[in-house]
Amino acid sequence: MTDLSALKQKFRMRDRVVHAMAAEGTVRAAVVVSTTCAQHAQQRHRLEPVGAVLLARALSAASMMASFLKGEERIIVEAKGDGFIRTVYAEALQIGEVRGFVEYASAADGCSSALGTGILQVRKILYNKAEPIVGIVELRAGNITTDLAHYFWQSEQIPTGVRLDVTLDDHQRIECAAGILVQALPGARREQLRYIYDFLQNIGTLCELVKAGYTAEEIARQTLPGDAEIFSSTPMDFFCRCSKERFKEMLLSIGEQELLEMRACGQNELVCQYCGERYYLDDSDFEELLSQLRAPKN
Repeated sequence: MTDLSALKQKFRMRDRVVHAMAAEGTVRAAVVVSTTCAQHAQQRHRLEPVGAVLLARALSAASMMASFLKGEERIIVEAKGDGFIRTVYAEALQIGEVRGFVEYASAADGCSSALGTGILQVRKILYNKAEPIVGIVELRAGNITTDLAHYFWQSEQIPTGVRLDVTLDDHQRIECAAGILVQALPGARREQLRYIYDFLQNIGTLCELVKAGYTAEEIARQTLPGDAEIFSSTPMDFFCRCSKERFKEMLLSIGEQELLEMRACGQNELVCQYCGERYYLDDSDFEELLSQLRAPKN
């Protein structure tokens, strides 16, 4: 394969979320191929298979819902339960940034199911709203896919088809992650919806299409009735805006005594909950923070 061919293939297989319209604007869809993002999330957070799969689905869901927004508006999809996994959190911006984490219960809890009983919460942070728009439903299955479909039916009352597919390799690492979300808008005809639902039920898994070389855009065109119009096609990255400087700004709120205790105990590692990135404070960092805290007293 020539360098140009390899570059074209790499571009085709890059993680991407597509927003498409069809049926004269009465049906919209989002399709995502999020394999690399899901792999990075599993590696960064050192997730076992169940947690990795649930987070991969949540990342796909948040990315697809964010594709319907504008600019740096964002979606947060968060499942919280009483199982051995307490929280699955995914956050996505319309511009293609996505991040998330899994929080586990302590081993002493002895839970046998993943999320167990709990809630699915969807938060939309929009430009023209002072407060997030929040929708909450009870978990139906704890698999994110069924729960998200239940959310759309109960909270937004929009007929929606959802597929969130993830496969693992022989080493229990994420091999493929993909999703599709199709919604009927006002004016959609019943036969068009039936076509879409039948397609979603009969295609096998989205990962089979991805492995066969289909891109997110090509899956969208296969799914929607008639000629689909691609409204946007956005590259995706597992990306977090955390930084050492931001952590240091937050540490200013804990006070001088706590900072002194941190340094004395050698607690110099800072870990971002959202992306797993690790930052380390050295003596100069502690001195800088202490100087800033002491300055108002002088």
